Amino acid sequence: MKRTDSATLKSWIELNQLVKEKKNLEILLHDKVTGLPTIPLLFNDIEKILKKHNQIGLLCIDIVKYSKIEEIYGYKAFDEVIKMVAETLKSLLGETLREADIVSQLMISGNTFTVLLSPPRKKTELTKEDLTKIKKRVSLKITETIRNSLDYALFKKFGCYVGCAILNYNKNIRLERQLYTTLEEALKDSATTQQKDIKRRMTKLKKIIENEEIYSLFQPIVKLPEYKIIGYEALSRGPGGEFERPDKLFTIACASELVIELERLCRKKALSAASNINPKHLLFLNVEPDSVNDPELRQIAASHLLMDSSLNSNHIVLEVTERAAIENFSVFKNALEYFRALGFKIAIDDGGAGYATLESMVELKPDFIKIDMSLIRNIDTDSVKQQLVKALINFGKETNIKMIAEGIETKAELKTLLELDIHLGQGYVFAYPSEPFPKIRKQKLTQST
Repeated sequence: MKRTDSATLKSWIELNQLVKEKKNLEILLHDKVTGLPTIPLLFNDIEKILKKHNQIGLLCIDIVKYSKIEEIYGYKAFDEVIKMVAETLKSLLGETLREADIVSQLMISGNTFTVLLSPPRKKTELTKEDLTKIKKRVSLKITETIRNSLDYALFKKFGCYVGCAILNYNKNIRLERQLYTTLEEALKDSATTQQKDIKRRMTKLKKIIENEEIYSLFQPIVKLPEYKIIGYEALSRGPGGEFERPDKLFTIACASELVIELERLCRKKALSAASNINPKHLLFLNVEPDSVNDPELRQIAASHLLMDSSLNSNHIVLEVTERAAIENFSVFKNALEYFRALGFKIAIDDGGAGYATLESMVELKPDFIKIDMSLIRNIDTDSVKQQLVKALINFGKETNIKMIAEGIETKAELKTLLELDIHLGQGYVFAYPSEPFPKIRKQKLTQST
């Protein structure tokens, strides 16, 4: 996360003097996305609390953009996340927080919130132990609320870290300077918490990679309406707990700069587990954008890892994930052409989930596009989603790109997709991910659709 530098923070706090002189600045110093006031507007409140209690507690809540939410999904999606956090914090007033506490944003259009905590709590004065308990509860509440409110594709890229500090009033020191010092302390505490979390997870991930504690499951990709399996996606799993799901593994890998190492292991395990795949079936292998230049992946293209299996380059679909945004489409496209020339096929994951994926569709001209599960979920009752998916299906027909509806969970969703003339599907409705190679529940599906 990019921290606010000290000079900028100090200058921002100094704006409180201008607010006193020019009242019309108050409107400009409210954040337009959340409607919350920013720190320069709170000096009167801070002075009142300090005159009464001689101290004030401060929380800084940093919203971490793990995997470039704005770059992948656009600023509107990130604004919605920021709005959700603001509403969550306001809802905590009178519960986890006191009614007298004040929720604000550090700066306009930023990703850091502040909460002013006025004493007394249960004691005559605030202590660091009090604030530590409060910040843990606030962090938990925000994460729980966002998890329940946000689409899963976005939530897996979300994170927040809460820092705290106490301003003990000193009449001999300028208030702006005291607040600046306290904010710096709270921001440093937030960053320290984040670094400790990253370090713990990085240590665990390194052990997972060293011990090769990754295994592969497979989920069928089905031709419709024939209900015929055309291939399988290899899905990597970790040893359990927070490290079981691939999105979590790669989130930690991105923060730890271990993406290449993790992906190499996932690829190795997937190719090994898929060595006896039916020669008529395709194998969809997930690859990060940065990995197309990985020498090991190019060695796979030279087939030295495929010689002892029934796989060859014509059987493999490189499924490009967008956990990280594609920085340069021209360079990336040239790298993919190397694999195309050797017979590999290309798929784009999360189609329609954001403007970056739309650009991928146009620039990369893949063989397959997987329509993001956020568009598939409850499509049977959502006419807007139906129109969006229909447009993607028609786009596929016009451009000779095969569309795959991923994440189909219910028979009602499947029925609607069949009516929209989708030709390929994937999801729990057919089979859960399992050891090689699960069959589909064809009979029960054909009886109900």
